Amino acid sequence: PPVEAPTPKKKRSRAFVIFGIIGGIACLAAIVVLLILLLKTDDIIGTVTDVSWERSIAVEAFQTVTNQAWWDEVPEGAEVISCSQEYRFTSDEIQPNATEVCGTPYVEDTGTGVGEVVQDCTYEVYDDYCEYEAMEWVVVDTATEAGRNLEPFWPSPGLTTEQRLGERSEDYSITFEADGSQYTYETTNSELFLQAEPGSTWTLKVNQLDAVQSIEPAN
Repeated sequence: PPVEAPTPKKKRSRAFVIFGIIGGIACLAAIVVLLILLLKTDDIIGTVTDVSWERSIAVEAFQTVTNQAWWDEVPEGAEVISCSQEYRFTSDEIQPNATEVCGTPYVEDTGTGVGEVVQDCTYEVYDDYCEYEAMEWVVVDTATEAGRNLEPFWPSPGLTTEQRLGERSEDYSITFEADGSQYTYETTNSELFLQAEPGSTWTLKVNQLDAVQSIEPAN
């Protein structure tokens, strides 16, 4: 005999759908307004009143560290301390070392007038997640120099035989005065920064939120 189909869920009310559409339109409008505020810029002539800089270099040491990773991602030469079975991913296909997870059975129309009870299943795959020890380069200190001039230089930290210099970073700040207001521009471009002589004039591209997007020497 034909299988009795389950009682269908109640449809959402028209008011709920309309409310959702209005909410989506409002969110889209807000995003458009924000983009306009961020992207639309005005040209303002400003004078450099202050500059500052900071340069840093990481100091790294080669030492033992304890980390965790999946068994097949443990670095070569590392010493595995312990492993445990952990969930890694879900698959639609049968996998080794997986737990089958099935949803609620439901009736599917076969087009013949007779419903077929089906059930969707996925497979949660587990794998060894391990704690290990290995020798790695690790940041143990950061040497920093800073100033309020146009003469930035890099730190020169003293190193032991087991240390090396790591990643460098540089940040520059230029403050302008324009029409009685102050604007600050942050950059990592040292060549641009070195042109910012106090008293020099620049064209600032300022968005509607008063944030400086870019600068260039005024003609």
